[in-house]
Amino acid sequence: MAVGGRSTKRLQRGTLSQGLIVGTALRILDEDGPDALTFQRLGKELSASATAVYRYFASRDHIMVAVAEELDRISLEGYEPHESWIDSLRSLAIRAWNTALDHPAAAALCMGRVTRGVHELRAVDAVLEAFHRGGWRGRAAVLYYQAFSNFVLAMASNNAWRLVNQRFGAEVNWVQEYQPADPDAYPYAEAAKEHLRSVDMTEVFHRQVDILLAALEAEAQTFPRD
Repeated sequence: MAVGGRSTKRLQRGTLSQGLIVGTALRILDEDGPDALTFQRLGKELSASATAVYRYFASRDHIMVAVAEELDRISLEGYEPHESWIDSLRSLAIRAWNTALDHPAAAALCMGRVTRGVHELRAVDAVLEAFHRGGWRGRAAVLYYQAFSNFVLAMASNNAWRLVNQRFGAEVNWVQEYQPADPDAYPYAEAAKEHLRSVDMTEVFHRQVDILLAALEAEAQTFPRD
């Protein structure tokens, strides 16, 4: 018997796993948004009881940490450091942004969370490697790593919230569209109104990354390399 195209047959003992639960949680978030992810929904999708899911994850928060770790894995899939440390940072930034575009509900909820997992550690190490090759060491490298990571994750998760709100019907206005009674009082905004209304946030993010990396590259020239 099937409901909604999915079998209702119970999983065989030993079939359920953390990986299966996380993959299913990510799919639920992709399809139906943040509010859809519950233990009851997971049990239904997995043809298991909610109690069975609790054996692997004690709370929804624990699931979200695992989903955050999965986003790190997705972002890093196939990544290799570039010859240029600047290009490595650019690649890592764009990968995180694209992951948030592909999985906006998950990114909105948990991108930037500390997981202490192996994939998060891979991401931390990759960014630190790039800054090490750029010339930063010790505490300075950590400060720049944190500044870079905070910027990328904040921009990606903020855009993810915008996409989630647009898709799932929240009454939030994300379009910069202004109709002042006296347009002449705001000549610059009036001249740019068509561009403000239709700005592409991915294009904006790429430009932001370019600006940040140009500043880092210029600063790296001010101290000697090993």
